[in-house]
Amino acid sequence: MEETTLNLPSGLVFGYYDSGAPQEPVYKTFFAIHGLIFNSYVWKKMVPLASSQNIRLVCINRRGYGKTTPLPKDQYPAPDKDCAGVVVSIGLDILEFIHAFSQKEQLPLTYEHTGFILLSWSLGNMTSLSAVANIVNASEEIKATMTHLKGLIIHEAPQVALGLLSPKTAFYPDVLQILPPAERHSFLLLWLSAYFDHDSEALKAKSVSTPGLVYASPSPLTAPSIYNISYQEERSRIFQESGGVDMDFAFILFTNRETINENYKKALFGSGLKEKAIFVISDRTPAQLLITSWQAEENGMKMVHLKGANHFAQWDFPEETLQAYLTVM
Repeated sequence: MEETTLNLPSGLVFGYYDSGAPQEPVYKTFFAIHGLIFNSYVWKKMVPLASSQNIRLVCINRRGYGKTTPLPKDQYPAPDKDCAGVVVSIGLDILEFIHAFSQKEQLPLTYEHTGFILLSWSLGNMTSLSAVANIVNASEEIKATMTHLKGLIIHEAPQVALGLLSPKTAFYPDVLQILPPAERHSFLLLWLSAYFDHDSEALKAKSVSTPGLVYASPSPLTAPSIYNISYQEERSRIFQESGGVDMDFAFILFTNRETINENYKKALFGSGLKEKAIFVISDRTPAQLLITSWQAEENGMKMVHLKGANHFAQWDFPEETLQAYLTVM
């Protein structure tokens, strides 16, 4: 699976992985946006499965990942300033890519059962929600393309990606910020891809106050997903050291909750997409992500559960995760 690039009219270059068009001429396209540190290669095992379900999977590398043009560091807002301008910008970039790709590949958008789905995983949900919330600020051509958006998949968004409040017991990000900067990257590789053993009653209760939720300690029974990735893929494909800059940006987002939350509300409740959106959640993911799913469920979102999976379900359980995604249709 090789990364392809697309030059946009704005001068930006976006890298992406594409499963290609299925044999059937009429199909849906899923545009996937990855999260923190791990790039869009995280969907590698799902790409060859897409055509059998009559979908085209296009995995976009966010700004600063793969061959995509990075965000200049001087465009990052200071921690004590509103990052609304940057959040709007990265959303509009995604819209420009979707429009340009749709035109270049002549995607079947106008037939019944066609159009596209916007799928985001982890911190990437902040980017996708910004894109949907800012369709109103796009050009008329892009607005026309986005009328073919048929659904939204939120795959395990952290609270920060939706601008929601984190519980006081949250392990991430507070503890992470006291780690030496040089160790944050390698630590996250292990922690984010780990499995967590929550008490079954705590999962049923869906309450932060219920004992038995695991916030920090990975399971000793199941190895983290990172150990299921060969060393070569781990180093050269699925993650990159430049994610450190993205981590700096992630920390800034923790101080701009109101801006991010406004995008969440606009994208889901101001666009009419709530009825066409699903929240995919695993039961062995960190407690913080479970809590986000409960908050989203309280807001009326449809939940799709992956039993036995962790935050890296698309890598360890690609077939089951793809079936979960397909429920959006």
